[in-house]
Amino acid sequence: MELAERRAPSAPPAIREGAFHAFFVFDVADTIDLARLASVAGEGVARAPLQLRPEASSGFIEFETQPLVVRMPAAANGMAARAKIFDYGVVSIRLTLPCSGPWSAFAALTRRLRTDEDITRAARATLDRVLAEIAPALDEPHDPLVEDYFVFEVESFVTPVNSASLLGEFGDALSSLVLCEERRLTPVESVEALRINFAYFDDDLSIVQWDTAFVYDRREAAAATLDILEFANTQLVELRTYDKRLDAELDTIYALDPKRPTRRFGRRQAQDAADRLRYLIVDIAELTDRSSNALKIIGDAYYARLYRGAAGRLGLKDWQKQIDSKVETVNEMYRFFTDQAQASRSEFLEIIVILLIAFEAVIGLLALRH
Repeated sequence: MELAERRAPSAPPAIREGAFHAFFVFDVADTIDLARLASVAGEGVARAPLQLRPEASSGFIEFETQPLVVRMPAAANGMAARAKIFDYGVVSIRLTLPCSGPWSAFAALTRRLRTDEDITRAARATLDRVLAEIAPALDEPHDPLVEDYFVFEVESFVTPVNSASLLGEFGDALSSLVLCEERRLTPVESVEALRINFAYFDDDLSIVQWDTAFVYDRREAAAATLDILEFANTQLVELRTYDKRLDAELDTIYALDPKRPTRRFGRRQAQDAADRLRYLIVDIAELTDRSSNALKIIGDAYYARLYRGAAGRLGLKDWQKQIDSKVETVNEMYRFFTDQAQASRSEFLEIIVILLIAFEAVIGLLALRH
């Protein structure tokens, strides 16, 4: 009996107001001209600046170019839908389902919705509706690449709870929630699940995982936290897009087999490969700069720390290092193909000079014979 009681984690009080948020963040184009957008799905679009809690923002954090947000018709599954459009080619679809009741029911609901394919299909249908209307504003559109992220929000419990109690007394239940596990975790896994946490007052708490987050806060403050988590995921999908693009280009280049002798690897082929790589290097650098500078962060404000924590969980630095390594490989390939093109050009000029000398010699011999 004692063992059973020890294994059963203490659950937080029932939830008075809460919500399940499913974010589907799509990279759809190189850039999107926000100035050309006036409405989507019959709704007027509006700028979406970060609405930060003033007491938590002693530093400076804001969008370089504010995205546009639009309320969409409810998804097929009855969830409220909202689209946010970023100028660096990303459209984020958020589906929201309000919920309340016992903690156990909330946890079971989040586990079920986390893997519900109907939600994925509803998000894609919403994206298709958006893309059909904003198509003229897309620059170099491509097949969408998607990142999903799920936020379990609690605005208030039936009985007030502070952050220390959530992390301590109810830590086991909370760690199982953010990892979408029904069974109790080991102490080591529970600690790791809750490691990246933020609390400004003693009655709010945000816990960030790599694909989920728990947010306990007042509605207006929680909205800012959701915006920052969403933005971090737009950075992730952008980096994945660049990585995929680099992989595709490198595969194409490797297929050219540049190790063949120069005479078989023609000047035109080498020059074309060099030009394509030069364009890719410039394009990736421009797009990376645009997305990485989309959010201005100065100082060590609460929300800036929250963003850095989310970026760490999502592994943005690791993705950036991987891309930097591949860009360096592309640079080396570019230098190689440039050298190949120059070598082929020099060889061609040498042949021309030899032919001209031979021609002059022949002309000279003919002149002497006559």
